[in-house]
Amino acid sequence: MTKAWGFLAGLAALLALGTARAETPPEPAYVIIPETLELAATGYTFTEGPAWDGARLIFSDIPGDTVYVLTPGEGAPRVLYTPSANANGHTFDREGRLLNAEHGSAEITRWTAQEGRTTIVVAYQGKRLNSPNDVVVRSDGLILFTDPPYGLGQRASEVGFSGVFALDEASGRMVLIDDALSRPNGLALSPDEKVLYVGDTATQTLWAYDLAADGTASGKRLVVDVTDESKPGRVDGVRVDTEGRVWFTCPGGICVADPAQGLVTDRLATPKRATNLAWGGPDLSELYITALTDVYRVKTRAKGIGSSSR
Repeated sequence: MTKAWGFLAGLAALLALGTARAETPPEPAYVIIPETLELAATGYTFTEGPAWDGARLIFSDIPGDTVYVLTPGEGAPRVLYTPSANANGHTFDREGRLLNAEHGSAEITRWTAQEGRTTIVVAYQGKRLNSPNDVVVRSDGLILFTDPPYGLGQRASEVGFSGVFALDEASGRMVLIDDALSRPNGLALSPDEKVLYVGDTATQTLWAYDLAADGTASGKRLVVDVTDESKPGRVDGVRVDTEGRVWFTCPGGICVADPAQGLVTDRLATPKRATNLAWGGPDLSELYITALTDVYRVKTRAKGIGSSSR
């Protein structure tokens, strides 16, 4: 009888061990290769708006009122155009033309070398926008952008809120997605373009919305809250990789979140406060990071996706 009880006790212990192992969460999928972090450009006032056109990185120096282009292997960045109306975020439309979110003009514009800047939108319901901050384009051409008050200066807000908008350029129809975020900033679409992610700089949070074909949104939900006042940096730029992970600037540098789990799964500490990020490189596995006076580059085990990565 004693042997039988001993056998049963041992079996129970093995089953308990197996259950414990089964319940142990998997190791985080580390996708950043931190030892590859390098300085790509320096000497600016406040860098922002990185976007990759397939061969080159476009970025802004907002106070410098200039947009630059960095071609890997060709030395220092050169001026793409100036003045830039204090352009902030950049992306590309379906034809590969550069779109800009401009602080100085309060406009979303398009720029080409042949035609220069042309206005896409400057108002919502007849009221001038605050200061568009970042912009992305869905594969069907729908333009999505954020409009916090950072570039207002002494000008009073006409719309009266910080907005997240969708614009059908062909019809001129604008949809107000959200007017309740304190400081909506970076934004990105999921790989299937059915979810829109938006960062709120003021509250250090990342939000998700279900995005319909007509640009309306529903199901607003919190993805992660990364509040940490002990480290420099805020939730600002947002990007997505082909696996659906969300990459965004956060206190201390860069965070990678799994939206299904609502968890930060990887981080990168940056030498200076990160302001935005963009995929680049031949296979979109390199991450470019704007950080105050600098632009950095780091290799990853992921591949980027989105209209800022043509």
